[in-house]
Amino acid sequence: ELQDGIGQRQTVVRTLNATGEEIIQQSSKTDASILQEKLGSLNLRWQEVCKQLAERKKRLEEQKNILSEFQRDLNEFVLWLGEGDSITSIPLELGNEQQLKEKLEQVKLLVEELPLRQGILKQLNETGGTALVSAPISPEEQDKLENRLKQTNLQWIKVSRALPEKQGELEAHIKDLGQLEQQLDHLLLWLSPIRNQLEIYNQTTQTRPLDIKETEVAVQAKQPDVERILSKGQHLYKEKPATQPVKKKLEDLSTEWEAVNHLLQELRAKYPDLVPGLTPIGASPSQTVTLVTQPVVTKETAISKLEMPSSLLLEVPALADFNRAWTELTEWLSLLDRVIKSQRVMVGDLEDIKEMIIKQKATLQDLEQRRPQLEELITAAQNLKNKTSNQEARTIITDRIERIQNQWDEVQEHLQNRRQQLNEMLKDSTQWLEAKEEAEQVLGQARAKLESWKEGPYIMDTIQKKITETKQLAKDLRQWQINIDVANDLALKLLRDYSSDDTRKVHMITENINASWANIHKR
Repeated sequence: ELQDGIGQRQTVVRTLNATGEEIIQQSSKTDASILQEKLGSLNLRWQEVCKQLAERKKRLEEQKNILSEFQRDLNEFVLWLGEGDSITSIPLELGNEQQLKEKLEQVKLLVEELPLRQGILKQLNETGGTALVSAPISPEEQDKLENRLKQTNLQWIKVSRALPEKQGELEAHIKDLGQLEQQLDHLLLWLSPIRNQLEIYNQTTQTRPLDIKETEVAVQAKQPDVERILSKGQHLYKEKPATQPVKKKLEDLSTEWEAVNHLLQELRAKYPDLVPGLTPIGASPSQTVTLVTQPVVTKETAISKLEMPSSLLLEVPALADFNRAWTELTEWLSLLDRVIKSQRVMVGDLEDIKEMIIKQKATLQDLEQRRPQLEELITAAQNLKNKTSNQEARTIITDRIERIQNQWDEVQEHLQNRRQQLNEMLKDSTQWLEAKEEAEQVLGQARAKLESWKEGPYIMDTIQKKITETKQLAKDLRQWQINIDVANDLALKLLRDYSSDDTRKVHMITENINASWANIHKR
């Protein structure tokens, strides 16, 4: 109304001035001076009114802008809280390692944002305290915004506590699953040679096989571990598809365990005096026996038996023992190679990579501990070749030794290459994490500068300062682009070089950094 009145009165003021000038020209000097003074006073008052009205209009516009920015930032903060609340409320599939790791990366990203978000909420509270009082809005709308800000603070308390708790919960579940899989690998490696040994005992043509008391006691000692892991696995993977790698290992463990117990029962029935007085499987042993590491077998055992003619075994009986030792060591190497190839790590997770390096070192030590077994086998083969003139036997022995030496070298090479790859991955991941931290720092600095512009009104005295700050920010953004580019380049290297491992963490963090950077440029 005042603005409309100014427009209408402006014409009147102009008319008064024009009329006054005409009268002054026609009046005496004294009267002209008095009239001139009154016109000057009127014009000064009129200019003051116009100035005050313009300033009032500008303040209202500034208050509207501040209120609009406040509402926009509050809406964005509420959306972020909703995302955090949603993630912490999602039910976890405790046996689904992929889902757990995906959720952990999402939660970690939100947890890393907590300090920044706390600063934004503080700014919202400060801005809201002044903007809502002076803003040109109705009392009802003001109450509505005040209540929303209050609810936002309450939800912040809930979400800021829930996110770190959820992170700890997820990390514990993932660690538990990792330990379960590691225990499964160890038990499978332990069981496989025992099963093969018992199969050979059952298939022997001798009137009495070797004493199996030590084997049976060792199996009894492992029974609580096997039952505990199978029970835990049944709980975790009861309704999961068979495609889950850990579930497949659980099924393999169950099959191997049943087969070993069945073979022991057959041996007890076949040779009732073999282990007199030994408690049956299922009873608690009086002591734990550590079974000396034995070789392993699988499908290659059957193949090797087919390749070894029975007539040749009768002619050269020592070939049976050689063939058994060869098939056991061959299968142990095959199983070890499969375990090596199935072990994946989270690229960009230093702890996960370091743990895998330790595992690889232990596996390499296990391989070296079995080297005497390989050397004994080679020596036995050479002695056997020297003692027999049968050309077919000599050819088979030579073939066996060449194959197992090649297999040993391949497994050792896989282990060494994987260990080197993990060390490179650790170095590359460390560089990427450092670059990521620098990129996140410049993102925080850019956000802070943008937020600081909302603290004061856009009055005439600060316009030039704002222009200078805008130019400086543009310059800073060009410089900070280098940090973003470095982080992106290192991330692409990780994604390219280690694509066979789990790269979801690198991919997700890189996407978030680039999305945040793009939003800053839009603002």
